[in-house]
Amino acid sequence: MRLTTILLAALLFGTGAPAALAQDEPRPPVGTVTDFGVQSTALTVFEGFFGADTTGRPVVYSVQMGTPGVLAVVDPVTREHLHTATMADSSGAWAVTQASDGSVYTGSYPNAHVYRYDPQSDEMTDLGAPVPGQTVLYGFQPGEDGKIYGGTYPGAHAFSYSPSEGFRDLGVMYEGQQYVVDVAVDTEREVLWAAIGSAGHLVRMDLRTGEKRDIWPEELRGDANYPADINLVGGKLFVKRNKLDGIVLDPDTGAVLARDFTISSRGTTRVADGSYVYFTSGTTLWRYDLTTDTPEPVPGPVTAGGPGVGWGFVDGRLYGLIGNYAQDALSYDPATGASERFKLPFPAQPIDINNVSAGQDGKIYTNLYINGTVATLDPATGKVTELGRVAQTDGWFWHEGTMYLGTYPNGAVLEYDPSQPFRSGSNPRELFRLIGDGQNRPHAFAAAAGKLYVGTTPDYGLWGGALTVYDFATGEHDVIKPPVADQGVISLVARGGTLWGGTTINGGGGTTPKADEAKIFTFDLATGTKTSEFVPVPGADSITSIVEGPDGLLWGLADGELFVLDPDTSEVRRRVDLPGGYGGVQDELHVNPDEHVYASLDGHLLRIDPLSMDVTELREDGTYRSSQDAAGNLWFRSGVKGVNNAVQGGARLLRYTPPADACAGSDLSREVTVKDVGSGVPNRYRPDGCTIEDLIEDEDHTGSGLVGHVGKVVGQLITAKAITAAEGTELIEAARRAS
Repeated sequence: MRLTTILLAALLFGTGAPAALAQDEPRPPVGTVTDFGVQSTALTVFEGFFGADTTGRPVVYSVQMGTPGVLAVVDPVTREHLHTATMADSSGAWAVTQASDGSVYTGSYPNAHVYRYDPQSDEMTDLGAPVPGQTVLYGFQPGEDGKIYGGTYPGAHAFSYSPSEGFRDLGVMYEGQQYVVDVAVDTEREVLWAAIGSAGHLVRMDLRTGEKRDIWPEELRGDANYPADINLVGGKLFVKRNKLDGIVLDPDTGAVLARDFTISSRGTTRVADGSYVYFTSGTTLWRYDLTTDTPEPVPGPVTAGGPGVGWGFVDGRLYGLIGNYAQDALSYDPATGASERFKLPFPAQPIDINNVSAGQDGKIYTNLYINGTVATLDPATGKVTELGRVAQTDGWFWHEGTMYLGTYPNGAVLEYDPSQPFRSGSNPRELFRLIGDGQNRPHAFAAAAGKLYVGTTPDYGLWGGALTVYDFATGEHDVIKPPVADQGVISLVARGGTLWGGTTINGGGGTTPKADEAKIFTFDLATGTKTSEFVPVPGADSITSIVEGPDGLLWGLADGELFVLDPDTSEVRRRVDLPGGYGGVQDELHVNPDEHVYASLDGHLLRIDPLSMDVTELREDGTYRSSQDAAGNLWFRSGVKGVNNAVQGGARLLRYTPPADACAGSDLSREVTVKDVGSGVPNRYRPDGCTIEDLIEDEDHTGSGLVGHVGKVVGQLITAKAITAAEGTELIEAARRAS
């Protein structure tokens, strides 16, 4: 009877509480989202084709990255920008050509559509996908009667298109491969050549019979230094390999005519000037003598300033687009040797953000996909400052005020001091590169005991990532590969004396996995040795994030499933299916100052209650590449997922601000106790961020005062529908026993 009286009194008269209590049904946290807009506009020209408009005026048609991608039309002689046409629903294009009927065709990514531009009307028409299920089109070449040819990824198809017959799928060029990165065509003999990326094959296909055979030199087959750009000129097949090695082949037999020289450009000129074919080697202009099969610098020499990305002749003078990013161009007169370097007015475009980092200096850093431009946002003023270009940054990490960047394609790790001016080549400075160790993407970082740990995935056509250990004091690094056989390393966290790593079964580009399940591995920091590996989520392909949770356990993401494991026993305590599936290495977990764990997963933004493990979906889409600042705000880029699961439209930077937390550093005990007396009531949050344990200030009360205090708290919790009456009774009984 006495307990009932106390409880009723608490319900009727208890008004005091350590923090204000909501009197309505508990509401899920919402927070706010602020859109800071496009962060950078920049120039990335993938390829240019020198052709003509309907009046015969020489023009260069260039395909550029953008949100969306565009085709720019520029006169290379007068240096005028004439027109820009949008490739709607694309992020750019790797392929462009002009057909014999004057139509201009581009091949886009990530929707893998063919677009036709009419130079007379300036209209761009989306013709659709030539092969279903692809994401990138490559290597457009003109044929006869308005026909064009191209290749695809990831199905390794070749195809053709003509206005009269539409698309024709020419089939898979090499079974088991993913890339047809370029094609060449002999229209008179009706033969097509397909460069097979990542595994070293070059397929000759008879378009009349469909017969295919690999003419790539046998000793080079399977080499990850694959044929990347091919051109049929003067009856010879010019090939630039992935590592810039040049090789010239007989197009029918594959016999080697010349090798051991460098081609840095996207292939060579498509036609010969007399007996010469032109290309860049390093940063200088070279030529190849068709009569003697000899590559050599042009007389001078002539400095191009970078790799060529498009070649053409106008009135006997050679023109080239140089590099991707700075509007550079070159002209060269073969008759006199005169040359000129100049700019062409290609228009900069908004470009997708590749990565986001909330810096320890209070600024938010963004890096552009492929282009590599780094910019900072001052959240207080909204001011964006472009610092300069580095390279595509696939992972970055802050340690003691210094930023470390993991860049593609050379697997380089850079160090940047934000207190000093940004200077390309010196700040950030390159610490080391891992491409020589077969690694091209540093994704994961951790620091402990004076060392930086870097997790990487392998280069194209290879399997097996690496764990690299860099000593801050000595500047030396050691590459351990692979820590888990045939798997890449994409997540790291250091806890105590152990480094925990998460893997992906995926190999480098163009490969199919050899392993079956992603693993966690442990690495002893004192001895520098791997101590264990195990599977936390059966059947998962990738473990994209590992963090130390608010409860002291390790939390991880594996293909859209949350797992929580005990670091002392490696036992998985909990697994929770989350909304969304595997979204790639950009899926992340963040432990917030409000003790909740936030996940950006496959475009979703999720808030996970560490006590109940309830999941609140804050955003259903448009949340990619997240980073958390010191105040607990989450920063991410925009994005829309297409029907082929490719994400585009990611040029904007956004911030999510969590709801206010009334109780910082909440008590996360699983069960509510009163002076060490268990109540049997699960501890839980209320909407303002306080837990029941936070509200019961048992250390400040004794005897009947303790019971009265708990009664008041119970009364308000019941009124707020945060606990049931039965649970209130259990809490008061625990207080009575404790007093």
